[in-house]
Amino acid sequence: MNAKFFASAVIIMFSYCMCFSAKTVSRPVSMELTTPDGTAIILNPDSTWSFKNGKQEPIDKDFTVPLRNGRIIKIAQDQTWSYVKEEIVNVTQVIVGDSVVGKGHCVNADVTNATDVAQKQAMQDLTAKIKLALAKIKSDPKKLPDCIKELQKNVVKNEDFKKGAGWEVSVLVTVNKSGLLALSDCAKKTIDSTAVKSKKK
Repeated sequence: MNAKFFASAVIIMFSYCMCFSAKTVSRPVSMELTTPDGTAIILNPDSTWSFKNGKQEPIDKDFTVPLRNGRIIKIAQDQTWSYVKEEIVNVTQVIVGDSVVGKGHCVNADVTNATDVAQKQAMQDLTAKIKLALAKIKSDPKKLPDCIKELQKNVVKNEDFKKGAGWEVSVLVTVNKSGLLALSDCAKKTIDSTAVKSKKK
């Protein structure tokens, strides 16, 4: 056999093997993802996903899973997955506590003045605590007080006249968890509408 021909044949076969090997290594494979609640999900190369145990139950809403490398994967209701820049915040999970209570207290010779000051203090305290309760939820701090005013609140007022001191008034303003959920919706809608207006300009 001609030596040059043999050498050429070897090079061609070697090149073919290298190409075949490269294609084999780079072929997309499925990945396994474990959600925060311990559920195993298979992420397919075609951007679809399925439960590892084979169950076919649909999910209630889209959710995200942060990875150790800093990337975030979104699992969608339409059985697709993708990389996203921000996590989806589950409001029911991030709200701290079942209720928020704002407290106000004032002593004044005039009961009306004492009540006004105590109520103002209670609302300020309530607003500060709500901001903490909804810390992980994006909201417009300028519009938050208006959203709070629209909420159904449980107000308890206690008036007690003390001789030589005047009227001692205590006010408690309570917002339960359902109220906090409504508040988060109000705050998020405010952000969305603001963004839409800015785009139109």
